Amino acid sequence: MRIAFVHTKGGVGKTTGAVLLAAAAHARGLAVEVFDADPQGSATRWAEVASATGDPLPFPIRPVTARVLRSAPVVDGWQIVDTPPGTAAEIQAAIDTADLVIIPTHPTPIDIDRVWPTLETVEHRMTGVLLVGVQERRRLYRDTREVFESQGVATFYNFIPEREALKAAFGTNPTELFTFPDICQEILDIEEMD
Repeated sequence: MRIAFVHTKGGVGKTTGAVLLAAAAHARGLAVEVFDADPQGSATRWAEVASATGDPLPFPIRPVTARVLRSAPVVDGWQIVDTPPGTAAEIQAAIDTADLVIIPTHPTPIDIDRVWPTLETVEHRMTGVLLVGVQERRRLYRDTREVFESQGVATFYNFIPEREALKAAFGTNPTELFTFPDICQEILDIEEMD
């Protein structure tokens, strides 16, 4: 299964989501690799820092271009694609080759506003919005979920909580996976239904 983290806005947690979902999948015994399609190379740099500190990630992260994404065969296990913001060719290649597109977004008006154009680009793929940076008891979270549900937008049941430790995970082999094991299970359930 190929899973692409896509959002036209930057800073919504695509790289963190891709790496922690890969860690959760690996912890479940799934074969997993991360394709870093972002020219900034944040996921690749994450792996480099983890290796330099003596605790490398237990799965490969490799930089890819749009051409490589389009030609890379889908294999057993999961291929998780981290994409850049904007309208790059890598985003379209990731969408076109994905079995599942995950749109991570904060429950804030500016991020939600950018979800709609992102959804328009992924209409031809199975897609789910993943809420990130959530403070569950806040009204903004509940209102955001209601907006997506009222518009018929598929939204993951689980969310990524607002935690400083998530932001500090860069460059580590993460041991605290927060809600990512539950998100992993949701995807496995989707995969079974497909």
